[in-house]
Parts: sequence; C-alpha cells; structure tokens
Amino acid sequence: MRAGAVARALAAQAAIVSVATIAHAEPQVTTRVSARKVEVGEPFSVQLSALVAPGEPMPSDPRLAPPAGATIQGGPAVGTSMVSINGNTRLGIDASWQLVSNAPGRVKIPAPSVLWSGKRFSGQAVEVEVVPSTGRSRRPQSPFLLPGGPGIFGQFGFGGGFDPLADDDDDDDEPQPALDEKLELKTAPDPYVFLHARADKKEAVVGEQVTVSFYIYQRVNVEMAPAHDASMTDFIRMSMISTPGFEPPFRTRAGGKTYMARLIDRVALFPVRTGDLHVGPMTIKFSGQRVGRLVDRSSEDIVVHVTEPPRAGRPPGYVLGDVGRFSLSATVEPRRLTQGGSIAVTVQVKGNGNFPQALPVPARTGVEWLDPEKREAIGPQGAIIAGYRSFGYVVRIQEPGQVDLGKIDLPYWDPASKRYEVASVELGKVDVAPSAAPDPAASASASPSAANSADPAAPKGEADPFVTLPAPRAALGAFVAPSAPLFDGASLYLAIAAPPLAYGMLAAAAAGGRRLRSRRAAGAASPERLANVALDEADQARERGDTKALSAAVERAIHHAIKAASELESRGILLDDLATELEDAGVPEDLAARTRSLLDEASALRFDPGASAASLEELSKRGRAVVRDLLALSGRARG
Repeated sequence: MRAGAVARALAAQAAIVSVATIAHAEPQVTTRVSARKVEVGEPFSVQLSALVAPGEPMPSDPRLAPPAGATIQGGPAVGTSMVSINGNTRLGIDASWQLVSNAPGRVKIPAPSVLWSGKRFSGQAVEVEVVPSTGRSRRPQSPFLLPGGPGIFGQFGFGGGFDPLADDDDDDDEPQPALDEKLELKTAPDPYVFLHARADKKEAVVGEQVTVSFYIYQRVNVEMAPAHDASMTDFIRMSMISTPGFEPPFRTRAGGKTYMARLIDRVALFPVRTGDLHVGPMTIKFSGQRVGRLVDRSSEDIVVHVTEPPRAGRPPGYVLGDVGRFSLSATVEPRRLTQGGSIAVTVQVKGNGNFPQALPVPARTGVEWLDPEKREAIGPQGAIIAGYRSFGYVVRIQEPGQVDLGKIDLPYWDPASKRYEVASVELGKVDVAPSAAPDPAASASASPSAANSADPAAPKGEADPFVTLPAPRAALGAFVAPSAPLFDGASLYLAIAAPPLAYGMLAAAAAGGRRLRSRRAAGAASPERLANVALDEADQARERGDTKALSAAVERAIHHAIKAASELESRGILLDDLATELEDAGVPEDLAARTRSLLDEASALRFDPGASAASLEELSKRGRAVVRDLLALSGRARG
C-alpha cells in the first residue's frame, strides 16, 4: 500500500508541474517511479510522460541510460496518452521501463529523455532506496499500472490501483469508476480481454443512420497493436468521436465478473443498399502474461437488415438514400441582369441524416443550370450526424422579361416520424433586360465611275475613242513600236484566271481548317477523351492523398466510359438499376457488375476520412481497369 501511496503522490506532483508549465509550446516532460523504496530483486517501474498541445508534433524516441546499481529488464513500453487539466487537453506519449536492483543501497536513476523537433528534452532524475529482501511474496509490478499510464494505442492498463482479478475486492481506498449496467453482458467471450460491438439498431432503411460502438473489456493489463477496423463495405462511414481510444474507462460486468471497459471507437454508418449487410468484426492483437503474445481478439460481426422506405406514398423525385430531416434555403444574386447573362444561385440543405448528393433543379426554357460547386460542414452533433451541404449554381438566362426560376423540392424519408416529407424553397423571379440590338452596318456608297475624257467638249458620260492614241510626232524619224501592254495574250488570261483560282484555294484551305477544328473539338469532347482525362485527374488526386477528389474523378471516368461504350447517360440511372441497364445495352454481365460495384465503393470512400493510401491505390487501379474494359467495347481503348 505504501508504494501505491507514493506513486499517487508523485502523480499529483507531476500534474501540478504540468499545470504550471502547460502554456509553453515545448513538451512538458515528467518522471515517475512506482516505488521509492524496494527490496533487492523486487521489480519497480520508471515512467516518462511527455505532453504537448494538440497540433504540435508528437514526442518520440524515449531513452533511459542504465543506472548504476540496477538493471533495466524491460522497456521502453511506449503508448499514447491524453490528459485534461483545468479544461486544457494535452496529448503525448508515456514510456515505461522495468528495473531490478540486486544489491542494497541507493540507486540514482538518470533523467529519461524524449526527442521533439530535433532536440532532446529530459524529465527528472529519481532516486530509489533498495533494502535487503525480506522474502515476502509480492504482486509483480507492471509498468502499465502507473497512474495515468500508457494510452490505449500502445499499452492498455487500468491504473489507479484497480485489479479486476481480485474478485471485486478493492485493495485500495481510491474511488473506483462507476459501474455501467447498460453494457453488462450475460456471458464473457474471454476471461481476460475481449472486444464487444453493439449497434443502436439492427433494422434500417437505405440511408438511415446506424450507430455502432466498439468496446474493450479486460481484467488483466495487456499490450495491444493498432486495431484492424471492421470492413463496413456496404456503408458510408463517419466517425462519431474525434480521439478514438481516449474515452474514460468504466466498470461493468460480463459473465458474472467485473471488467474494466473502455469505448475505443464509435461510427455512424449509412447503408447504401438493401439486404442483410455485415458491419464486419474489429480485430486487435493483444499481448500479455495471461493472454499470450499477439493473440487476436475480434468483436461480433453485426448484421443490419436494410430495406427501402415504403413505396406507398413516395413523392415524385425521391432519391433512394435521402433519409433524415432537412430544410432548404436559397439566395439568388443578382435579381436584375441582361439577356444572356448569368446569376448565382446558392441552395443550402441543413439538417441531419444522409445528406443528398444532388438537388433536382427546375427546368425552364431559356434557363441553363451549370454543374454546382459543393460546400459542406457535416459532422457528429451529439448522437447524430448533422450540419449543412450547399450547392452553388451558375445559371445562364437567354430569355428576356421577368423570368420565374421556379421551386426546388427535396423529398426525403424521416425515420423518426416514419413518413415522407418534402423540403421546398422558392427561388423567385429575376428581371432580364433585352440585350442591345447591333448597329446596322454602314452601307458602302458606290461613287459613279468618271469617264476618261480628254475632250472637255465631249458629251457628259461619253468616253473619247482616241484617248489611247500616241501624241502626233513633230519630226521625221525611225518608227518605234509602242511597248506591249502589261496584260496581253497569255498574261491577260493568267490575270483573269488568277482571282478565281486564288479564291478557290483559300476556300478549300478554310474548309479544311474548319474540318480540322471540328475534329479536334469533337475529340476533345468525346467520352473516350473525357474518361482518360478523369483517370489522369484520379492519379493526381491519389498522389496528393485527396480521397474526395480521387473518388469523384473515378466516378466521372466511369460515367464517360459508360457513355462511350453504350450511349447510356448513367448519371440519370439509379445505382440499383445500373447493372441491368448496362447489360441491356450490350455490356457483358461481369463488366456491368464490376462497374456498378466500383461506383458504389467510390461513393462510400469519398466520405471516409480514415481512408488508407492502400485503399486509394486500389480504387485508382480498379477504376482504370473498368474504364479500359468499357472503352474497349467502343473500339477506342486507351493504350
């Protein structure tokens, strides 16, 4: 008991030091020891704690120099930790070493250190008194039983003197965590440590939120490897907690025994299709004295039965998956413009649930809606996923007068009231002024030809027939023939024929240029080229690690490839019907199924903030393969 009291006093002293220095940017490093007085051969632990502000680089490379008079038997055992002091949260690492002294005396333990931003920061040196062994039995000291010990993603221990294997008899007068009866289990899958998953519901409609929580139950101290998340392949996933694994522990019972439990992850899942969908098990490898080394423990594989909302009473325009509770608002700027000009229309969807990916815009003659720019702020708010998603449109108006933009309707299924609702917003009218008429071209005035008349006495408008004769000679001399006219004979015919020939050549060149530009324009806008451009954009997004951009680029490439292979406008086809439509258009059954599956996975990955580099690489590779196979059907596959 004395060693535990000393350890608690040291923990309190370390907390005071941390509070006094918490405003500094450098890591706050403290040293703790499990006991100040030990017997010869009795193991004791030294722990280094290094905390930094959120957003700062994490400390690394903990070191402890071998002390004189003691041997380091194990460590460092490193784990992450999170501490909240007076409302200020600090993250960091805990490193523990186990030492044993084989001779009485005083052991001076050097200050352990960590590496942070290229510099080493040290804790405090400590001194332990070693006395001769009395031969009494003692509970082995674990480096993971220190107060505020390593966090869940390295070593996972109880701390605070709690020992579940003591058959519920507390051997310390410290207050214990409250007993949570809601998570009590009738049976325990393992007597020492196991994972447990639970869902808030087992039946849902497509797009309805299902919240799944994962817990660790344990009765011994263990080390654990990083968790292998559940697959959740048929769901859109959003995390419900910002720091998984750092939730406070609590006591509960399983199979009649008391366990210490901790929430390690909670996710909101939105099913994307009907059927019995498997969440998949979470798996973690544990190591410990009682459980063995790197032993797998897996949670239950929760199965959710997913159906469509009822077809009876379904409003026109409802898109499968639009489930939640939403409202619409809109802004239109400006309200006055000139014919052929553009306005900005921003429509915001606010609420909770599975937000729509697109909105149906009104169809009006002379009104063109361009593809929207999306912005969103969606995340956990209590037990639900809520926020907003906005769609920013550029709208071109070609008709003059007062133009009514119409109304946007968003039909959705409200799972709370079990009925369909329609959120609507009126866009109102805009005044479109006619464009100015072009000024008429000034007509060229043709001036009458002036007659060459050398004789002023000649009648007006009558040419002198002798105007081209040479002047009379004033003296006799040899006859000199006049020079031949510039345009005479063959040169005359050539001069006459040259303009039509030149015009014909220019016209042929202009027609060839137009055909060339037309072919280039057609090639630039062809589905094949657009699909290949989208694949290049997907590669660039993968190199940047941009999950959303990669998913969107793969979806665009597949839609363009479908257009090239089958002339289908796949964006207007429900995902559940896409494979059938492709097969009807001549696409092989296997390729149609792969295409539908990949679009499904790309849509799910877009909203997965924890997507790994391997999953991004796999999506890019599979997207390129599907696009290549689709383009091969059109005879224009990319080499």
